[in-house]
Amino acid sequence: MGVEYLKRLRRVLTLLAARGEDLSHALPVYSGAGFTPELRAAEARGEVIMVGLDQLHDTR
Repeated sequence: MGVEYLKRLRRVLTLLAARGEDLSHALPVYSGAGFTPELRAAEARGEVIMVGLDQLHDTR
């Protein structure tokens, strides 16, 4: 999951904001293959919440 996905997500968020949707919460981003540094930076800024396989299949 990389920066191109983040660009598409930002475009969708722009369209939703133009329609008056509440975008005050970070959106979840799911990946089974991991995340790029760009997406990790977006998570640090509060734009997304990354969810990987390790979180989906927690066997605690």
